[in-house]
Amino acid sequence: MDLHAEDPDRQTTREAPSQDRGRPAIPRPVPCNDAHGRVLPITPEEQARNARAIAAFIERMKTLPDEDPPGAWEEAMRDLDAHRPHRKLFEGLY
Repeated sequence: MDLHAEDPDRQTTREAPSQDRGRPAIPRPVPCNDAHGRVLPITPEEQARNARAIAAFIERMKTLPDEDPPGAWEEAMRDLDAHRPHRKLFEGLY
């Protein structure tokens, strides 16, 4: 979780781990709005592809464990408080 630098005064961050896992990017139609700002309709093929992608994503979500790793919430609260020393939100909860 600790994506920020250890020194709260520094403005640098470490890059978050990629969640891509080697899947190809879904092509995005450009532009999706016409000159008047109206949303352009999608084709039945695009709608079917999007439905399949959503169904596949839900199936992947079903395989994830329901429980967070031990200490994940405590680490998140501690990390947030470390970056807000002037006004801690979770002090005493971890």
